[in-house]
Amino acid sequence: MKKAKKWFFGLLSGMAVFLLPLTAYAAEAEETLGEKMTTAVFNTILGIGTVFIMLIVIALIIYCFRFIPGLVDRFTKKKASEPEQSAKAKPVAKPAPAPAAAPAAAPQTDDLELVAVIAAAIAASEQVPLDSFVVRTIRRRAY
Repeated sequence: MKKAKKWFFGLLSGMAVFLLPLTAYAAEAEETLGEKMTTAVFNTILGIGTVFIMLIVIALIIYCFRFIPGLVDRFTKKKASEPEQSAKAKPVAKPAPAPAAAPAAAPQTDDLELVAVIAAAIAASEQVPLDSFVVRTIRRRAY
């Protein structure tokens, strides 16, 4: 118990050391309205200035993103060209190009299944039986 009291009073005295200058400043001088307004204007300008400076920094960082792909290409070309130079000393047979694959036919979906799924989802969200509404048309929109 004594250790807890000692620790608590040590914490309070440590806080008092930090809070003492603040209370001394508050009791030291009463500012006039003009001085308070000057301080308020200065704090406002400082805050707004900080925000705008950080916005400019963020805009510059975003602007630099357009140069990153060029830098990446430059470094990958350098690394890719180094093995080619060593490969020129040894003749290597190039493999034959693979034949182009035929495009797969797009699977055709059954619209009745799609209608059933949509109707079931609407019935579940509205909490009504499936027979209580009728799907009249389904239009596909191009986005």
